[in-house]
Amino acid sequence: MTSPTSSSSSNEPSSSLQPRDSISAASGSTIVVERNDACKADETSKKHAVILDISLSSTGSSYDMTFKKPSIDELLHRGPAAIMNGAAHRKPSIRWVHLRSNVMFWVEQLMDRVCEERRIQVPDNPSKRPGSPTRLNPMLRKDLWYHLFHGKASDQIQTRFMGPACTPFSVDVEDEQSDSSSEADAGATRGPRNNLVMYMPYLNWESVKAWDERQQLIGDINGKRSCRPQADTEFVRDYLHHNTSPLHDRRTLHQAYYHDFGMTRPLPDYDQVMHRFTAKLDEGEAKLVIVDQLWLWVIKGGTFTDGDSAEAHPDLVVTAFPQRFNGEYNSADIYHGIIQHLERGLEPSLRTINDLVALIVEHCTGVFFQRQLESDKWFMEFFAAAIGLVRDDKTAAFNKFCVAVQELERLQARQASLIELSRKLESSDFSIALETGLFKEIKDIIDELGCIDYILARQEDVVKSLTRTYRSRAVKNVSEMVSERKESWKRIAETAQVAYNEIQAQMDIKQKQSSLAEARSNRYQAEDSARHGRIMLLFTVVTIIFLPLSFMATWFGMNVKGLEDNSQLNLALIAAIIFPVSVVIAIVALAFAFSERLRDRTAGIIEKILDTLLACLPVHGSESAARRRRSQVRDMGRPPRWDVRIRGTDPDMEMQ
Repeated sequence: MTSPTSSSSSNEPSSSLQPRDSISAASGSTIVVERNDACKADETSKKHAVILDISLSSTGSSYDMTFKKPSIDELLHRGPAAIMNGAAHRKPSIRWVHLRSNVMFWVEQLMDRVCEERRIQVPDNPSKRPGSPTRLNPMLRKDLWYHLFHGKASDQIQTRFMGPACTPFSVDVEDEQSDSSSEADAGATRGPRNNLVMYMPYLNWESVKAWDERQQLIGDINGKRSCRPQADTEFVRDYLHHNTSPLHDRRTLHQAYYHDFGMTRPLPDYDQVMHRFTAKLDEGEAKLVIVDQLWLWVIKGGTFTDGDSAEAHPDLVVTAFPQRFNGEYNSADIYHGIIQHLERGLEPSLRTINDLVALIVEHCTGVFFQRQLESDKWFMEFFAAAIGLVRDDKTAAFNKFCVAVQELERLQARQASLIELSRKLESSDFSIALETGLFKEIKDIIDELGCIDYILARQEDVVKSLTRTYRSRAVKNVSEMVSERKESWKRIAETAQVAYNEIQAQMDIKQKQSSLAEARSNRYQAEDSARHGRIMLLFTVVTIIFLPLSFMATWFGMNVKGLEDNSQLNLALIAAIIFPVSVVIAIVALAFAFSERLRDRTAGIIEKILDTLLACLPVHGSESAARRRRSQVRDMGRPPRWDVRIRGTDPDMEMQ
């Protein structure tokens, strides 16, 4: 294990160093790590950068670290070399410059200072296009910088990001013509490609409270309203809508995934699984999954000559990734984690610039996978717990459904009434309302896991490219960890997909059972209706038979003039009159009741008689009837589309 020694320096007189912690090394020696201001929060709203000079010993067993925290304005005006001149006891081997936000303007100005310090030629830009830079910085060529800037044509903040890339390059620029018709040839380089630029998205989290405050600040700035004082108010106002080199702010998981859909309008708010679970623990400490960006440049050092003078410069690492909103500190702060790792001399140890790059990438890719909320909880476990709750609710609903099916079978076995069966079928156990809610929840989980897998896949591609460029053990270990994490999330996504399929199958079973039970109920209802129909038929037949009898009996029993001699009639004569007439009437009525053909024929005969009578009468109705008959005869041979009733025209008028 290497033994670090840290010291602090700034423009103001530094305070005396106080012991901070003691850690026992593997060899049994004790490493004393002293307090410094590298992790100290900014006391004003003015943004500061961090410059860390690392001086490696000749044996590589130890290193000294010297920190400075210049303001952004000072860094961009003087440059890192001038600020750190004489700060370290030994000449640094590695210099790390860290910008605490993804601001394109800062990077462009800093790279100009780096080129000046290292006497790197920066040719003039022949392009006269409005908004184009006046000089072509070899570290910010079009293909390395502006062409990877997404969202420059949109006014939506969430669309801004640098496309994932890891590209070695040379600072020896041969030619770059921004107005050239061949963009592939613009900015070609020659010389050793031993420098590196990398843009990588990574997962992080932020408190819902801080996120809402930042969105309120952005809304106030966009609406040109007075802003509530915050630590980042001036910084966001200055760079949020910069003309050519704006701030790339932090994005939620869905904003990063659906960035193309948000080019013209803000995306709706999505209810994240992380938000729901952390809010259950403590509403005031609810968390959101967000996506940050790591911008990293590696510029190899050496002796740079300018005429007769020569100057040696260390290997330079420039990074830009955001800190917590308003500069708040917590255990997930990546920059603090890197500094603590270097101070305590933890493994993997720092021996070359490749180790520093691997350390930075490891902390960025691993911050989301640390235990942050509880001593026994990972963020990954919250997604697994959410899937488990969905499956538990699904299983409980299925068990209730099985019990309800058995009860329904018992009701049908004892031939319960339709009312009982209907009430049972209308119970919540046969409803898919619960499954519908679970279906939506698991769909949201799968959607979030898909977003996470998308970010992890971009990470894996970038880190694999880094592995091909830097063939060191430390970088390879980081690549393996990124691949393992992606596989872990893939397994969680597979579990979520299994739950999704199970809920679908359960909904299908319930729907099939409901359809089967409904079919049985319809059959029972049809049988019941048939029984009622037979009863009504019996009443109809009895009525048809006895109605003429009762009428005839009533007729002969009336005490009216003309029927005085009814009492003289004997029973046989009355029966001979009543029964035959009643039988004839009953037979005719029953024939009409049960024979549809007889009813149709009788109706046709009556219609023909009426048409004949109307034709004989000198009225307009006869002409209309005759015309209607002619139309019916003529239309029998026509296709349906020529039907005059559909067209609404008079056929005789058409013929004229």
